[in-house]
Amino acid sequence: MDKPSTTCDHPISLLRTSVDVNTGEVGSRVFEKDCGTRLASRCAHCAEVYRRDAIEIIRAGLRTDDNRQIPFTFLTLTAPGADVFGAIHQRTVRHRRKGGEFVQRCRCGDYHAEGDAAIGTPIDDKTYRYDLAAEFNAASSRLLTVTMQKLGRIVGRKLRYVRVAEFQSRGLIHFHILVSGIITDASFHSAVRGGRNLRTGRMIHPAEHQGWSWGPQCDIKRVLPGGRIGVGAYLVKVVNYAAKSTGDSAQGVPQLGKRMEWAAGRRCKCEEGIRCRRGSRIIPGTDLVYQSQPSRRLCRKHSLARRGWGFRGHTLSISRAWGPLNFKIVRERRRTYARNASPDLSQEVTWRVLAAWEVRAGILTT
Repeated sequence: MDKPSTTCDHPISLLRTSVDVNTGEVGSRVFEKDCGTRLASRCAHCAEVYRRDAIEIIRAGLRTDDNRQIPFTFLTLTAPGADVFGAIHQRTVRHRRKGGEFVQRCRCGDYHAEGDAAIGTPIDDKTYRYDLAAEFNAASSRLLTVTMQKLGRIVGRKLRYVRVAEFQSRGLIHFHILVSGIITDASFHSAVRGGRNLRTGRMIHPAEHQGWSWGPQCDIKRVLPGGRIGVGAYLVKVVNYAAKSTGDSAQGVPQLGKRMEWAAGRRCKCEEGIRCRRGSRIIPGTDLVYQSQPSRRLCRKHSLARRGWGFRGHTLSISRAWGPLNFKIVRERRRTYARNASPDLSQEVTWRVLAAWEVRAGILTT
């Protein structure tokens, strides 16, 4: 398995304390551990390792036992538009009938150039519904689950899929999904918009959760073995979205992130985002119970507000039935390869017992 040439930007220094059970001698050794983040903005090395692991897992689910390509469907589900949240600055490229293309005028009356920092920001910041945007992000993960369950009932089989959440420049979530097998346009739009199930003849209600439904720009594409569009292009697109940072799309407009954070955590009743918790524990070997000291922990809603602007799901999610590999298997393979390639790690003394680990420097990230 290939190993990136670079090293971790923020390694974690761990002190391992061990004891010799025969002599009672205590020894210590320092290990350097990668931070393990998936965010390319934090550590390019660990994000590249995560990206390669994800590609290997996804590719394994798109192959049969005899290494033949499985056809799959690429779905895109987007958030509602300006009629719900408010108008934003956008750059829309249209194609002329006789060839060529042109940039459509924005609602603000100007023509935005490519890469303009105003793209994705509200035209009227005072009337834009940041609270509704945060609520949609919070409900989007469950809304996707409801949609995929409905789609599975329509096609008559349990779906195997990989989905990735991407943050648009306006701070809203939309999803890209790889579904193993072929999904027809009629089945997809019936699950999203409602209609009649052609297989059973029953009427289908649109996918909905807590009053939220998908926006108008939902797309479906089918990828066949030997087709014009290669499989690798979709794999790279999906995994690259998963390796991006949540706030990368709005780095040029920090006020958008701050307002989304405020909107996502506004309903929390805890004081300043800190929640005190007490825990009771049983003393080992006895029936005595003692009350531990209160611990001041960051409220989950405030933590998610900072990281995901209300979104509570994982950026990359792979169904259990997708394929023979998962992150646990792939990472164990990589550890085995590293131990075999490094004599210092492979030749561990069996009569030493691990006593304790201590983080000397660095921050554990996810």
